[in-house]
Amino acid sequence: MSLPPPNAPTQSITTTIQYNNQAVTLTLLPWPTGVEFPGENEPAKTVPANGWGSWRGASIFVEDAELVVRIGPVGAEVPFTLIVPSSTALISTPTPTASTPLTMTSPPPGSLTAPDTTGNTPTPTVVATPTPTNSTPKPANDGLKAGPVAGVAIGCLIFGALIAGLLVWFLLGRKRKSERARDQESSAVALINREKGASAQVLSVISGSPISQVMGNGLPQPLEDKAISGEVSKISNSIKNHVQSFYHNGPVSPGLLDLDDLQGLGDDLPMSTGTLSTLLGNSDTREITLRFCIAWVVVSRMQLSALPSTTFLPPEIAECFLSMAVADRGPQAQGVYLSKWRVITAELMQPAYVRSAFSAVDPRSQNIKAAADVLEGILQPYADSRTDNKQRRRNLEEILKRAAIFAFTLFGQPNSWKFDWQDDESFKSGSLCVFPALVQVTDENGEVIRPPRPFSEAVIRRVDE
Repeated sequence: MSLPPPNAPTQSITTTIQYNNQAVTLTLLPWPTGVEFPGENEPAKTVPANGWGSWRGASIFVEDAELVVRIGPVGAEVPFTLIVPSSTALISTPTPTASTPLTMTSPPPGSLTAPDTTGNTPTPTVVATPTPTNSTPKPANDGLKAGPVAGVAIGCLIFGALIAGLLVWFLLGRKRKSERARDQESSAVALINREKGASAQVLSVISGSPISQVMGNGLPQPLEDKAISGEVSKISNSIKNHVQSFYHNGPVSPGLLDLDDLQGLGDDLPMSTGTLSTLLGNSDTREITLRFCIAWVVVSRMQLSALPSTTFLPPEIAECFLSMAVADRGPQAQGVYLSKWRVITAELMQPAYVRSAFSAVDPRSQNIKAAADVLEGILQPYADSRTDNKQRRRNLEEILKRAAIFAFTLFGQPNSWKFDWQDDESFKSGSLCVFPALVQVTDENGEVIRPPRPFSEAVIRRVDE
């Protein structure tokens, strides 16, 4: 069990923040219960410490060590630091006076990126805007005479005519550009239909062709490197905190763990199920082994090659990918086609799988529940009886949902990625990789990167000490 942070609240505390130009009242519950978000037409939403959830169409994440609530899309959350006073039970907020009201302001959602590598986290600001209470009435204007009024009216008429002319010129210019772009695209398609062989197919997608230029202008830009590496670190740390908070290292009966449950992890484990069972039975290696089991289930289901019945991606994406045949167009051209397909597909699916993530009709919810059931058979024998079992399960499912959101984010990037478990360097040398490294294997032009470019380091722990 991890100890609560020094500034963790010991009783319920309410505070108000400004989000999306609306006042939102949050309730800090005793650690590690988390933070309660108010509902409108639905019950209130409680997110546990180091837990993830969705609220009013945005993703939220609660960090217990810093008492920070992050609200917004993955990689661009708006942080709100919730300060717990040392001498009072409730958070105090400044009371504006009649003559100098205070206005709470915060950045709009999506305007911030992930915290930088130095650990500094941007926080909302408080701007004091003095407003005078008394004003001296100005003397009334006697009005203009008829001549000046006519001059002003004529001037306004001329100015309006100039604005209208500029607007018509601008719209006609945009129409001419649009017609030229359509003509270029039609010419390129006609060229492809006349040409035979792989070279004609490559011409339509390789960067620089008319179709590629038209498509590329409307596609979203890739995420910054630190946003991707930061999200990998958050998922790894969430798994670590979950294991340390809800499981014990005491002795257990050998018969509590069924080897069939370990078989549910898959056939490509870096060790046998018997070895895995031995590591779980040893109190010195149990924590890192439980972390490995959770990470293995999470990462294997984030891959594009996962089966539709297990994937954390939208199942229709997995079905489409599995149905694709490797055409005789060369590896680079194939990589370019896949890159464009991923980016365009992710952009078109944003309303269903990002803005309305894990709604009642989201098919990923069923696969996430199935993954939690697989892990439950392994984790349950080591659950700490002093913790709330429902809260433990809820926290585990929030980790899986966060991983599903990140899997969709990686899918929508123009580059290709893979998770490297470093099998040859870890378990065979007396160590266990408890969370893999994320590496980039191709760029947006389909070219293979050798060696792969690392975005995060693998977490490796010794098992023979």
